[in-house]
Amino acid sequence: QLVLEHLKGVKSQTEICRENTISPSLFAKWCRQFQERVPLIFDDSQKNKQAEQIARLEQIVGRQTIEIDFLKRGLRIFGH
Repeated sequence: QLVLEHLKGVKSQTEICRENTISPSLFAKWCRQFQERVPLIFDDSQKNKQAEQIARLEQIVGRQTIEIDFLKRGLRIFGH
């Protein structure tokens, strides 16, 4: 949250460090780590969306396979 306040421009690094008794080097490290990890957050979100879409499509394919098998059996029974 402190890093976000700084990146949004709500408070300066100096203000945040002084108010929270944090060394500037530690806060700078937190900022670097945050900026390095942000893409991973969005990447995981995208992977989750893709996994959900794949699961939905697999369900559709499964239902269609069952319907096709059912219709093929019906055709065999009625001699077509």
